[in-house]
Amino acid sequence: MYLLLCGLVPWAGVKTVWTLGGDALGVKGEAWLRGVESDGDAVYQALAAVGIDLTVLAALLGVFLALGLVHRWGMIFPRWTLFLAGRRVPAVLPLVPAWGVGLCLGAYGVVLLVMAPLSLVGVISRFRPPAPFTSSEDVTWMIVFGGLAFGGLGGALVVGAWSYGRRVSAAKRAAADSLDRHR
Repeated sequence: MYLLLCGLVPWAGVKTVWTLGGDALGVKGEAWLRGVESDGDAVYQALAAVGIDLTVLAALLGVFLALGLVHRWGMIFPRWTLFLAGRRVPAVLPLVPAWGVGLCLGAYGVVLLVMAPLSLVGVISRFRPPAPFTSSEDVTWMIVFGGLAFGGLGGALVVGAWSYGRRVSAAKRAAADSLDRHR
């Protein structure tokens, strides 16, 4: 799962460089920020003003969910959750978003990773560079980075959800066996 999450690094890195005003993949940070200012909503603009890309922040929430699916604190609310601390996390709380988002992101990432090489070899038309991109090669790289990011995060969520489901089932069986022994 951790390897799958590493797919976020190139995509999040480029988006962060742009948000901080730097240049990457033929895109000038200033042009990227102008696009955010003209097309983005107030939340997106406010976050970009302090150097945070909203989509990277959303991906970090996905990473938090994925990590919660494989660590103990994902099954029992940790002490920093105040009123919920020490209580069992209802299984549907992490499983529904993990399966739903994981399958959608995973499929989207696979599509992107298939499209990029197909465009490079001419099976499908090359990607036209939308502003602020300047070349189809730069767009293709960003599509590859997006495929790695979304496919990786989606895969990590699916793997984590599968693992979480197995552990919840095992815990329920153990609790039922314990009850049977005490009767």
